Amino acid sequence: MQLSMCTGATSQKWTSDAKGQLVGSQSGKCLDATGPSSANGTKLRIWTCAASANQLWKLPA
Repeated sequence: MQLSMCTGATSQKWTSDAKGQLVGSQSGKCLDATGPSSANGTKLRIWTCAASANQLWKLPA
């Protein structure tokens, strides 16, 4: 996962599904924390969706 300037490109678009996963519009894959931690500095990656705990996100209302 890499942060960059917002351009509106399809590769920067994400949707939240009913399970709480963030799914990339272009890839169809989920945002995934690489370990069991949610601490600052935890590495993220794009990975096959599995609804595992490290792929579930709580978005602000």
